[in-house]
Amino acid sequence: MSPRDLIETSAGPVTVLHRLALGVLARDGITSRGAADGLRVGWEAAPPLLPPHHPGWWPCIDLEQVGGGRFRLRATESRPAIVVMRLHDPARRYVSRRLEVTLWPHAALVDPDPAHHVAVAARTLPVWLPPGAAYSLPRGATAVRGRVVRDGTPVHWARVVGVGPGNAVLGRARTDDRGEFLLILGETNQNPVQSTVGVDLRVHGPVAQPATGTVTDPLADLPAEPIARPANPPVPSDLDNASLRGELILPGSVGNAAPAVHLNVPVGSELSLTADVPFAPQP
Repeated sequence: MSPRDLIETSAGPVTVLHRLALGVLARDGITSRGAADGLRVGWEAAPPLLPPHHPGWWPCIDLEQVGGGRFRLRATESRPAIVVMRLHDPARRYVSRRLEVTLWPHAALVDPDPAHHVAVAARTLPVWLPPGAAYSLPRGATAVRGRVVRDGTPVHWARVVGVGPGNAVLGRARTDDRGEFLLILGETNQNPVQSTVGVDLRVHGPVAQPATGTVTDPLADLPAEPIARPANPPVPSDLDNASLRGELILPGSVGNAAPAVHLNVPVGSELSLTADVPFAPQP
């Protein structure tokens, strides 16, 4: 048995049964707790690598689910150095994300030299998922529900930012493959608190609407977000930053040339918009 197949413990050498390539921790974008059950997480693979009878809408190899929003990818020598991960909620409680992730080299994971050990935290990917159309709103939440369109067509995967008094960001949301969004407002930046809060909706979306997703693959036009690999060992900002929280503008997106929609949102209530939010890409 190779030394790399053993690890030393207080009880003596122990055989290594598997090594962790990547641990994904899916977090609720509002509470930061582990995301609700029912998520599907996988890495995109070429058709010859996909398991038999896999659903056509999911061109991925699933990660192992270990509970509490946690998923595990075991290390193998044959896997690509860079993988595209998908996090998808069929129940639409969360908006899907695609992430381009660089894995640690397999040789580094099996190196028996303790000085070269790759910390588990450096192989961990915390991901915050924005609330989707079916998200269960907390009691007393202040929220805006709506849809972003371009010339009457839903805008997929747009960013919607709610800006309040003093140019303060009160909340962030993303549209789904139907153009729908749920913007939950946090601190209303009011003293004293009033019955309504003024909010401007600022939208970033694709320059040109990408080829639409289909029943075969509804996430086909969802841009992949590049995620930096943590240091070894990681610093706090490696595991909690704007990229992981989904606060950055998606690749290929621009601002909105259409006027910002201004709303007076009732504090502690949900406002469902009767008119769509228009989007026209800035030149």
